[in-house]
Amino acid sequence: MLVDFKEQGSTLALFPNAPLLTSLDAGWSGIHFEYHHQPAHDTSEHYLTMHTVSIALDTTPSERWFDGHRESEYQTKGTTAIIPAGTLHRCLWEAEVQFMFVAVDPILLVQLGVEVAKPEDIELIPHFATFQDPLILGIMSSLKDELQSTHQRDNLYVEQLKTTLVFHLLKKYCGKKPQTSTYTDGLSKSKLKQILEYIHSHVNSEIKLTKLAEMAGISQYYFCQLFKQSVGVTPYQYVLQLRVERAKQLLKSQKMTICDVALACGFADQSHFTKHFRKLTGMTPKMYWRHS
Repeated sequence: MLVDFKEQGSTLALFPNAPLLTSLDAGWSGIHFEYHHQPAHDTSEHYLTMHTVSIALDTTPSERWFDGHRESEYQTKGTTAIIPAGTLHRCLWEAEVQFMFVAVDPILLVQLGVEVAKPEDIELIPHFATFQDPLILGIMSSLKDELQSTHQRDNLYVEQLKTTLVFHLLKKYCGKKPQTSTYTDGLSKSKLKQILEYIHSHVNSEIKLTKLAEMAGISQYYFCQLFKQSVGVTPYQYVLQLRVERAKQLLKSQKMTICDVALACGFADQSHFTKHFRKLTGMTPKMYWRHS
């Protein structure tokens, strides 16, 4: 059986219950996320079209097969399994289970990977759920939080998480370890000036990581590294801080509603605006407006 997570209802071919959360309609490119609560179950043998990383969210005895080789697993919260696309896979849970997974398009792995490795060396290796990876757990938890929020606009944030995940998989879970470069000087002054001008002029609209990296003439992964070295924060954090500062100015003028300020500053909606404004200032936009 061939399973393509990009197709509507595909996981019902594997599991009894539909996912509690899915990114199918979120507009994310190159990755797919799902959060599940399933009863004890034995999946059919299947192949996946996407590289898939699964993380357990509770304690569950299980068994897993990769290309016919079986191994017993005792999964606890954070236990991670890596299932490369095209690997014959089967999994058996002996009790109810909660888990989440992110699936990565193999094309994306190659597209980002050619920056640091030869295409023929980009081969993800199957890993049974016998280890934990805090970075992957953090990335998946952030993707879950993003989906659970009422907005779906933080594509720069999702792109940043996606890029970090892909390069982590390349560096830790491929057959040959890529030769990554280390940069210590950040972006050149001229490149940084050009990129910051672009961000400032587009802060009220969608800003894509692919565009920023293209302007810098480097991969998305290295761009994130160099931008943080140059500015002190990630591209997403910088854009968020800039939007909040602009919102403060508009709130002080008291000429616009809070909802209009949110949209004028590039936030998806008022709840999205309130969440991040409170996180960065310690108060809600309404409280700030009243004290202005």
